[in-house]
Amino acid sequence: MPLSKLLMNAAKITLDAVFGASQADIRVHNIENVPATHVLYVVNHFTRMETAFLPYIIHKHTGQYCLSLADSSFFKGKFGELMRKLGAVSTKDPDRDRVLANALLTGKMSVIIYPEGQMVKDKKIIEKGKFLVYNAGIRRPPHSGAAKIALRAELFRQIIRKLYESGRREELKVFMDAYGIKNEDMSGVLTGSTYIVPVNITYYPVRAKNNIIKTLVEKFKGEVTGRFAEELEVEGTMLTKGVDIDINFGKAINMATYINKTGIVKKIFKCQKETCIDELIKNKKIKKISLKVMEKYMNAIYTMTTVNHDHIFAYILANYPKNIIHDYDFKNRASLAIERIKALKLTSFHSTLLNRNNIGGDIFHEKYNSFMEEAVRNNLVELKGDIIIRNSKIFSTAYNFHLVRRDNFIEVLKNEIEPLTELIKMLRRIMFMPPWLVKIKLRNTFLKLDRQIFLDDYNRFYREGETKPQHIGEPLFLHRFFNKYGVVLVHGYMAAPAEMKQLAERLYKAGYSVYLVRLRGHGTSPRDLMQTKWQDWNESVNRGYVVMKNSVREFAICGFSTGAGLTLLQAEQKGEKYKALISIAAPLRLQDVRAYLSGAVNIFNTILEKLNLSKSKVDFIPNAPENPDINYGQNPVHGINELNKLMKLVEENLSSIKIPTLIIQAKGDPVVNPKSAIEIYKGISSTDKKLVIIDANRHGIVRGHELDQVAGEIISFLKRIFGK
Repeated sequence: MPLSKLLMNAAKITLDAVFGASQADIRVHNIENVPATHVLYVVNHFTRMETAFLPYIIHKHTGQYCLSLADSSFFKGKFGELMRKLGAVSTKDPDRDRVLANALLTGKMSVIIYPEGQMVKDKKIIEKGKFLVYNAGIRRPPHSGAAKIALRAELFRQIIRKLYESGRREELKVFMDAYGIKNEDMSGVLTGSTYIVPVNITYYPVRAKNNIIKTLVEKFKGEVTGRFAEELEVEGTMLTKGVDIDINFGKAINMATYINKTGIVKKIFKCQKETCIDELIKNKKIKKISLKVMEKYMNAIYTMTTVNHDHIFAYILANYPKNIIHDYDFKNRASLAIERIKALKLTSFHSTLLNRNNIGGDIFHEKYNSFMEEAVRNNLVELKGDIIIRNSKIFSTAYNFHLVRRDNFIEVLKNEIEPLTELIKMLRRIMFMPPWLVKIKLRNTFLKLDRQIFLDDYNRFYREGETKPQHIGEPLFLHRFFNKYGVVLVHGYMAAPAEMKQLAERLYKAGYSVYLVRLRGHGTSPRDLMQTKWQDWNESVNRGYVVMKNSVREFAICGFSTGAGLTLLQAEQKGEKYKALISIAAPLRLQDVRAYLSGAVNIFNTILEKLNLSKSKVDFIPNAPENPDINYGQNPVHGINELNKLMKLVEENLSSIKIPTLIIQAKGDPVVNPKSAIEIYKGISSTDKKLVIIDANRHGIVRGHELDQVAGEIISFLKRIFGK
């Protein structure tokens, strides 16, 4: 075969440049599963470009060059010659089996085969519990050719090994000549075994859009339509607009295990006829083994699908019992599914699925928005306010296999996870739940999740003599089943939920459900706070929001100090999702000048780290808290810097707040400059707003003798807002 290692290396350099310039992010997983030699890779086939980049990826990570079995239609003229030199083998090449067997026997090259036989654009691979793929208008089982090639290669290896060991040189030479094996290749043939390595490639997101590649093609060829246009729109968008390509390498399947169970090698050596090998290879037992191996690697390929947000959204939208769904219910089901997925024993999750940026938090969610925008653009759904209307006509019409990636990407995504039976069972259970049950399940899931996050942080950052008792830092939920109204409470910086517990009990006694949030980095130790960002604090509040949203009909949010800053941010992000907000001592302006130097100190610390002078870093400054039984005694510089970032963001967007607002501030607050309250009052756009100045010379007015007045003002405000 006229292979050109020079051309292969040139192609590698070219692909390095292409992927370096593209927006595609290739992530390789479990490459350690790949044996050193004698490997046949079986791979799912969804795009044309994987036939180019997979050999490149394998060589980059293993050093192995690869032969790829490709459709005979590509092998025409000079392009066909180029394909051969790059390691492609035509399906109709008369020497195909000899070339592939030589590669697997000698270990000089690995082999790549796509067992579906062509691109499976609709990702429909399961039909009535069996593997079936689309071909020429019908569904058929996947090819077992890869299994046969690997089994035969291992069979011939064992025959050659036995001939070599028994000194039967003439018969050995027959096999060597038949498979192009040279004397110098024998060490590779005699050692090791033949392996099949299943590979799954998952793309995320799959979007079909006009792109620069399609524009350039049309500039030279004129307008393109049909299948070619679809492929340019889908695969061109992947390269130019960005796609995550997760490549999962499965556990190697050793062909020697299967060959040894048959006893076929012994039978061949006992047989005296020249036709023995052909007869035994073609018998039904070998065919059954081939099918068994094929089932094993097909199952491995598709259970390695990297599950992502789009899979969850697509399944919910495609299987919802009605064509109209409230986005509240949609997000609830998606949130519940995502949290439950993490407990499943799936092979691969997309990295963003494991992030704690929950969809039920009702803030901008990039993955959700991207999915819905694509669904609307393709006329699959219509959005009317908070209502999603599914286009029943498109979902009930048979799709065109060759255009489905563009016309109905939801169908593709739904099909892709169909082989993940454990996932499908879980999703099906969620889809059968009535909305009220989903709410209860989601609330309980987030209550458990929030507590578990606290316990994990508490145990990880526990420091004897510094960490407070566990009950100080754990989140608190006070709720009566029939309560209609509630409040999310958010504590301050360097504090813990216990800081707001007395206020929480007053509100609960007044008839409100209360969720007292524990901000990440708090209630544990200053070392924990040193590692958190303001986004982590805000996500803590989002979890509290999900709990309360699924517990009562309407609710407000109330925060103290930094918690008040987060309360303002929540109102900026969610608007009328909250009925009202209460801001107590929000730190728009701080009294201590050291707070404004935290950014400079952070930069100074970074410079010292780069100079290997970490001992000179200033990580903490002393803190003399009003409540030493709750608050930290050390203030991390990093935390102050994050607080400044948070309040800067809040200040920039104050005008977006339009919901009823109560602002409370101590007149002689030594921590927060009282001017903050006035600036907030003037900055927000709410027409229903009230500023209350408490005659006190301390910061912590949510405890102690000021609590009566503060709680009274809040309860009076909430009664008016909720009409109680």
